[in-house]
This record gives sequence, structure tokens and C-alpha cells, in this order.
Amino acid sequence: MSPIVIEDGDALAWDREADVVVVGFGGAGASAALQAREGGAEVILIDRFGGGGTTAYSGGVIYAGATRFQREAGFDDTVDDMLDYLRQEVGDVVRPETLERFCRGSAADVDWLIEHGVRYSGAAYLDKITYPPEGKFLYYSGNEKSPAFEAKARPAPRGHRAVGAGFGGAHYIAALRRSIEQAGIALMLHTRADRLICDRAGRVLGIEVVALDRSQHARQQALYGRASPYVPHNHGRTERALKAMRAMEERHGTALRLRARGGVVLGTGGFAYSRALIDRHDSEFARHYDVTHRLSTMGNDGSGLEMGLSAGGAVGRMESLYIARNIAPPEALLDGIIVNREGRRFVPEDAYVSMIGGEVAKQPDGDAWLIVNARSFRRSIGEALTCGWQRFKYFGVPMLVNYALGGTRRGGGATALARRIGIDPAALSAAIEQHDRDIAEGKPDLVGKSEALRKPLGRGALYAVNMCMSNRHALTKFMTLGGLEVDEDSGAVLRADGSPIAGLYAAGMAAKGLHSNGYISGLSIADGVFSGRRAGRHAADAAQALNDRRPIEAA
Repeated sequence: MSPIVIEDGDALAWDREADVVVVGFGGAGASAALQAREGGAEVILIDRFGGGGTTAYSGGVIYAGATRFQREAGFDDTVDDMLDYLRQEVGDVVRPETLERFCRGSAADVDWLIEHGVRYSGAAYLDKITYPPEGKFLYYSGNEKSPAFEAKARPAPRGHRAVGAGFGGAHYIAALRRSIEQAGIALMLHTRADRLICDRAGRVLGIEVVALDRSQHARQQALYGRASPYVPHNHGRTERALKAMRAMEERHGTALRLRARGGVVLGTGGFAYSRALIDRHDSEFARHYDVTHRLSTMGNDGSGLEMGLSAGGAVGRMESLYIARNIAPPEALLDGIIVNREGRRFVPEDAYVSMIGGEVAKQPDGDAWLIVNARSFRRSIGEALTCGWQRFKYFGVPMLVNYALGGTRRGGGATALARRIGIDPAALSAAIEQHDRDIAEGKPDLVGKSEALRKPLGRGALYAVNMCMSNRHALTKFMTLGGLEVDEDSGAVLRADGSPIAGLYAAGMAAKGLHSNGYISGLSIADGVFSGRRAGRHAADAAQALNDRRPIEAA
């Protein structure tokens, strides 16, 4: 929807005014609001629902280096080691000086979160894992120990999970919510952001919102809760809930105009629930869209990006997606090898989940199988059943469902198995023979798997776990990583020519940032804090500069 364009902000009858208006109460929006408030700004924080966003459902992991918790666990991680590693993951998606600024400030960001009530611990889990078990809060959350990365950067566990039972995101957001309330930040929940309000020069002066009547808040939140991103293949219910909410807002909502003297900060998340944006920017992935599991709440509908575009903003890395394939837990599956329909290995089996998923998506027709021997297959079932309720629910159950319904196949050997999954028997046999021969002869792994995890498949029965993109039971988890182009010093949204849009900022998954080249666990929350604080700080400074110039009688 196009912005409202006015001649004079002082002539408009605003319903509410503040120095900074932050749109979206997730991790990035909360960071922006708190930082702006610390800068002396009067802040309004709005959210279409009850607040928390996708961050509240996340693992609550922040990626940080050279922290007190690493030292507590016996690791002498340094900023330079962290920088050497992230140069490989982040690439050129941000300027080198921006990446260095993030790395040098990451421990301070953790300390800032602690000041706002988030708790961390040095209790470490050091084996390969997607998410640490209960009681463990520091782990290797990316590819740090993979040989290709370790060759260039000394590894250290940098995934810091917020302390608390279950997934840490709920504890993380609960702490920030308490701090927001104590700081005197005005919360406008159950309020949908609709259109930016600009002057004729293109400066953003404020935003038009639709505030849902209080009598409908509980009903709306109930709809929101039923569309949980924890529930696999829940997007149909989510889209129906969004339609019902829109009708509710049209019937029971009140349009309000909020003035933002220093600026509007968009912390609205990504666009996993925008089929239009997915089709526009990644038509190749769009064919798999309906069988994916979206690691996003319904708030990730691209509305913030569309508002930024409507004001003349540019976007970047919109084709960059987090496409995840979980292997461990259960750890026994790491014994296997992944092959495509040509019987060829193409990715280290112990790589980070999004590297595996992204590479699977690139294979012919998105087809891939994890080949394991009978002993590892049986062990994986035992591990899934005895890994504790939390891990069983989120990792064990999906794996067992895929075994039962996803087309897992058994063969008496490589030739029989290959025929059952429709790939060339000679090619699969050759891949297995080379894998086992390289181990026996002490040669490096063909695709760079860690030495400690290499085990021969041997002779005898084999299983093929279906990891094809078309297999809905394999639970392809995905979220979007691209967003609005921003100035890396201020967080201001940029036009295609590189000029900043005055009064408009973006942070977190609504903006292109550290996470946009390829995702590792903790980098999204870390970027949300880094970019959220940056945008909040500069919006507060802009408001202060404006207030300093105003006549005393108008102040």
C-alpha cells in the first residue's frame, strides 16, 4: 500500500506522538526500542499480535565470541578467531568493517542483554548437535569444527542459549518484555501497521496503524496461538487465521496516525508467509514452497518489507533462504553418507543444517538420500526414544515419522537399495566403496566430513532415509534471509541509488544483514541485537537533533 503523503507534519492531527516508533515486537524490535529509550527517546513499540514474534518460538541462541561464559567453560576464544570464522560464513554481505564491529561488540551485546534480564551459562555441550540438551547452554552452533572451516579459523563454541527449560526464545523475550515495561516504553499490542506517512520530499514522518478493539484481543491471540510454528505443516491453518484476523481488524479496528519525530524502525521479520515475494525473488524454490515447514510466525508476512519498498527502499539477497535438513539428533545418523539421484556425495554430513538443506535443494529435482547401515539405523531409533522429552518432541518424533511415512527404504546391499530408491546401482556402490576405502587407507574425506565422525558403512543391509525436497515428511524447515538494504552505520533504509530515506530504519530479518548470506544458529538473534541497537540509537539521535532545533515554545 502506498504511503500517505502530506505537506506539513505539524499541520496533521496526529493521534499519538513519540520520538521513535518501532514496528514489530520481536528480538530486533525489542532491542531497537530499549536502545532508543536508553538514548533518552520517547518510544512507542507496536505489534500486530501480543508481542514476541518468531524470536519467542526460537531456540533463544545468540552468536557471540570472547565472552565470560566461554572463559568459564575453559575456552580462550578471541575476537580475531571469531572474525576469521565469520568471514567464511558471512562473506561480502556486509562490509568488512561492519563484520569486525559486530565481532568486537558481540560480548558487550551479551552483557547488555544480561542487564535487561536475559540469563546465560558456561555449561557447555561440545559434540555435534543441532540444539543442546537440557542443562547445556553453550555449544558449537555452526560449522566451526568442520574441516574446511577449522583450517582457516580456530573453533570455539559461540552459540549462547538463554537459560531456561525448553527452547530459550520464550525466556529471552520474557526478560526483554519485563525490561521494556520497566523502561516506560509505550506498548501498542494488537495493532497492525498499515502505511507509512511521508512528506513530499520523501521523509518518513510517522505511520498509520489499525488498533484492534480491546474486546477482540483474546480472540485474536487465540488464533495466533493455534498457528504455532512448532506444528509441522501448519501453514494452511496459519493462512486461514491471517484471513480471519484481517476481517476482525477491518470490523473492530480503529485507524490511528502515529508521529515519529526521529524515525520509524521496521523490525517486522522476514517474508516466509508471503508467497508473492517468494515467487518474485526465488521462483526455483517456489515449487517446493507448499511442502516446507516455515520456521516463522504469521507476522513474517513481508508487510514491513512492502512498506519499505513503498517508500522507495531497495532490497537485497531476497533469494537467500534458510533451508534446513536435520540429521542429528539422533547422532547415529551422522555415520551415514548423503547422495543425490546420481549416487554422488555432495555435502559433508556433519555440516550445519542449512548448508545441508541448501545443498539438497540444489540437486537435480531436489532429490537426496541418507544412506546408513543397519546398525546405525537401529541405534538412531534407540537414541530418538531415549533423548528426553524436549528433544524427542522436536527432533525424535519428526525423524520417526519420516522413517514410517517418508519413504525410507531397506536393501540387502548397495545394489538392492539403489534399485529401491531409483538411482544407478553402480554409482551408489562406487560411492560407498570409495567412502569405506578412503577411511581404511587414511585418506581425507571426499566432501570434507570431520574425521571423528567417519565410520565405514561395511557390507550387509543398508537403509536409505528419504531427504528429497518433495518429501513433506522430511520436514524441510525454511525461513527467509534477505531484506531491505540499510546503511551499515545507521540502519537507515536505502534507495536503489544508495541514498538513505530520512526517518526510516530497518533491523533484524526485515533488513539485509549478517544473516543474509547463509544462516547459522544464533546469528539471527545476534544480528537483531546488533542492528536493532544501531537503528534505535540513530533514530533517538535524530529525534534529539530535531528537538534541539525546535523553538522553546514548541518543545
